[in-house]
Amino acid sequence: MHWFSTGLLIALSAGTAACAGWLLRRLFVVEPVAAPGPGPDPERDPDDHHTEEQTP
Repeated sequence: MHWFSTGLLIALSAGTAACAGWLLRRLFVVEPVAAPGPGPDPERDPDDHHTEEQTP
């Protein structure tokens, strides 16, 4: 019976290490940012009402 427990403990330890590695990879790997395209065309986008001036 203790061989089964040992195998189970090793499997659980490997699963825990794999999960920790996956979380650390997600924490430190940065996805590339998409390159900015041309800005909105005010003649084609009438809903674009923002201005460069800041209003109080």
